[in-house]
Amino acid sequence: MERHIQRSDRQPMANENAILAMQILKNQGKCLHMLSGNISYGLCSRGYGCIRCPFDQMMEDAGHLPN
Repeated sequence: MERHIQRSDRQPMANENAILAMQILKNQGKCLHMLSGNISYGLCSRGYGCIRCPFDQMMEDAGHLPN
């Protein structure tokens, strides 16, 4: 029998991945867009929580996704 994954089943993994990514970015002192080369320098006031960042949303909307 095939099991369909519900959104609530995936949420803990997504949260763990987001927390790990935030820790890596914070340790490097760079945001996703600095690491990808989209911007050369930027300060993060959101603790590298890109998922809640209006700048990240603006860059994504403009088509500048991190590599």
